[in-house]
Amino acid sequence: MDFLIKPLTSFFDLISQAMVSITGSNNLGLAYFFAIFIFTAIIKLILLPLTITQTKSTAKMTEMQPKLKELQEKYKNDPKKLQEKQMALYKETGSNPMAGCLPLLLQFPIFIAMYQMLYKYPGFDQVPFFKLVASKIMTENGGIINGLLYLIVNHPFLFILPIISGATTFIQGIMMAPKGNDASAKTQKNMNTFMTLFIIYMGFTFPAAMVFYWIIQNVIQILTQYFIINKVKKNEEAKLVK
Repeated sequence: MDFLIKPLTSFFDLISQAMVSITGSNNLGLAYFFAIFIFTAIIKLILLPLTITQTKSTAKMTEMQPKLKELQEKYKNDPKKLQEKQMALYKETGSNPMAGCLPLLLQFPIFIAMYQMLYKYPGFDQVPFFKLVASKIMTENGGIINGLLYLIVNHPFLFILPIISGATTFIQGIMMAPKGNDASAKTQKNMNTFMTLFIIYMGFTFPAAMVFYWIIQNVIQILTQYFIINKVKKNEEAKLVK
């Protein structure tokens, strides 16, 4: 992973130095916040073709769920016919259940390297807030209940960040979730709820800088999904009109 971490670190150094020169050395926190935002946005922009492919595939599969459900009900006693009809539907809509996997696999090592780089970035030592961990502060100040109250009163922003990270994760999941109340949709909703709660928990156990990174990445991804999903919907509606 070093072959990715080293160039990413050098790239982040350039951005952070540029931000420090703009905000001044007395505003390192602000400089690093903008650096994380710009760094994440540029990497996401570079990976945009892969993100578009992945999101389009997922959005198409989501739009197809009602039709797939109809086929499953109609041919539930004829697996061979069901498979033929599903393949025909995939061909008709230009969808592929596996099309979203490869772009995700290609992006995954880069996101892991970004995470490790930011987690260990030495420059954050100069900004105490970026190194703060909410759960550690809670443990040192009375445990869960008293510690949480202490956190809300003395470090409200550190309490809010994990909540925002969970909320943005939830929005992402809702946007990509299949519609309806069938078993598949309910399972997806339950998974999204679980992931949201898990991310909130992780937000309390990671340094503030990492939670910043997660939120920024989520916001960029939500905007990307919004435009791509709307485009897919318009294309599907145009097909229906024809």
